[in-house]
Amino acid sequence: MRLTHLSLLQTLLGASLWGLSGTAAQALFQIYKFPVVGLVTIRMLLAGLALLIIVRPTIPARPWLPLIMLSVFGYAGSQLTYLGAIQFSNAATATLLQFLFLPIVAGYEALTGKLRWSHRWSMTLLLAAVGTFLLIGGATLQILVTQAGLLLGLLAALGGAYYTLGSRRYVQGQSSWWITTWGFLIGGLFTLPFGTLSFLNYSLPSTGAALAQLLFLVGFVIVFGTILAFGLYLSGLQRLSATEIGVASSSEPIMSAAAAYVFLGVILTTSQYFGGALILAAVMLAASRRDSTASNQEILWKKGEM
Repeated sequence: MRLTHLSLLQTLLGASLWGLSGTAAQALFQIYKFPVVGLVTIRMLLAGLALLIIVRPTIPARPWLPLIMLSVFGYAGSQLTYLGAIQFSNAATATLLQFLFLPIVAGYEALTGKLRWSHRWSMTLLLAAVGTFLLIGGATLQILVTQAGLLLGLLAALGGAYYTLGSRRYVQGQSSWWITTWGFLIGGLFTLPFGTLSFLNYSLPSTGAALAQLLFLVGFVIVFGTILAFGLYLSGLQRLSATEIGVASSSEPIMSAAAAYVFLGVILTTSQYFGGALILAAVMLAASRRDSTASNQEILWKKGEM
């Protein structure tokens, strides 16, 4: 297996875990009325502390301002706005709006010359966009648009684009676990005062079963939706472009739909199956483009030896 394929698989797995995490977060908000800022603070601080113990990353070197900005507006900001969009709309709408980060990333890399644009890339993004729209329920009118949800969803797209592009230098210079550790810790400390305030009027469930389910959902969001999801997703930046891992992240709604089918008994429509197929086609097209590029580089390298 090529190392680039391994990076792609890691990114796909990380994005898939986001899909499951979004469903868990929606249950926390709608069933238990869990505060959004409180969940962001808990997930970032506990994930950051766990990684600090496990990974033991080196202390960030100066300048610190770029890392602080990335942690606050990228890591914390993208989560606050995405989870807020879920709270004020629903998971499907938030996912659709957040997906707009992909054309933002692709446009930036194309304009800065980091990505050589082609008709193949246009087809890849089109397949991913249409597939995402169909899969998350656009064809069955499951989209819930509110003013607050729309604004927060768009801000989530900007935050997602920011941390995807901004993390690349740290992933390649250190590792994906290094940047996720410090990104979570710094972002979590920033949201700590607001997260603490959000719990002042919150009451935990009165029954033991409900409390256990709440703790399970929070733990799932921390471990699978934060530590593993972000670490695996960003690991793709080691060998792939930000646009390529963005295309791979479109697998998130596939996992969300699968979870709804398995755990909630939600039957997928024909259009949703078709949407999932389009997303898989987009990922395969991105992977085949990478194969073609790698093969051309190998041919040029061999010619240089002759």
